[in-house]
Amino acid sequence: MHGESKGRVKSAVRNLLRRVRVVLKSSRDDPLTDQSTVPLLLAHAVSVYYAMTPPRAFPKAEEQKIHETFDFVDRAIRVHVAFVTVSKWIFCGIDLAETAVTLAQHFPSPISDAVLMFLLPSAGASLRLTLLSTVACFLGFAGGAIRVWCHRTLGRNFTWTLSIQEKHKLVTTGPYAIVRHPSYAAWMIMLLGNFALLFSEGSYFVEAGWLERPVGKVVASVVVGYLTCVTMAVPLGRAAREDDILKEEFGTEWLEWAKRTPYRLIPYVY
Repeated sequence: MHGESKGRVKSAVRNLLRRVRVVLKSSRDDPLTDQSTVPLLLAHAVSVYYAMTPPRAFPKAEEQKIHETFDFVDRAIRVHVAFVTVSKWIFCGIDLAETAVTLAQHFPSPISDAVLMFLLPSAGASLRLTLLSTVACFLGFAGGAIRVWCHRTLGRNFTWTLSIQEKHKLVTTGPYAIVRHPSYAAWMIMLLGNFALLFSEGSYFVEAGWLERPVGKVVASVVVGYLTCVTMAVPLGRAAREDDILKEEFGTEWLEWAKRTPYRLIPYVY
């Protein structure tokens, strides 16, 4: 099973890289065409939306064993989820706004004129996916897709708190046959892509002038600052604590899994 999972992952990665090379080759000298931009942005938005949404409601206290931790995410989980939700809508909203502007520019009409006047009042703006933003978009999409894969693989056991659920099972298949904490690695890959896409030349956030407005600067600083400090730094310590919790709960079963899957986040690195 583990060999089959790793084989499927390698095949998916090869196919993704092949598509990336094709897109990068076409965008090396010119920005992507409208037809290429729209599906890529929509795929990115869908992937990010589901990856940044908790896959299940908060479990009841009697359904889980909460472990003491000084982790901010656990101590203020509802605040954290609310902040991530706002960030999610910002990332997805920018994708949808850029999609609307691209379609409006490609299909002129009175409605298109109204859309452009509302979303892109600057006549000199030039929305486009450059080499950097194309790579960033693929990273955001890929990271989000892998995290959703983790949601599906763990099922009801996937929560945003450090806890052991009632009738909890140790899952060692799918992405968990490659590294022990793939959802954290996927989260960091996704955010890296999202940040690069947000601030890259030709992006809606930049071309619409939001980065030059006080409100845009505040939003960008708060979102990037929080997500970087909390949701990218926390997993590095959290992965070790989760290993300790699972080792305590499952004993020999966890030790055998750790032997087969020795890396926490990045194969052959960490």
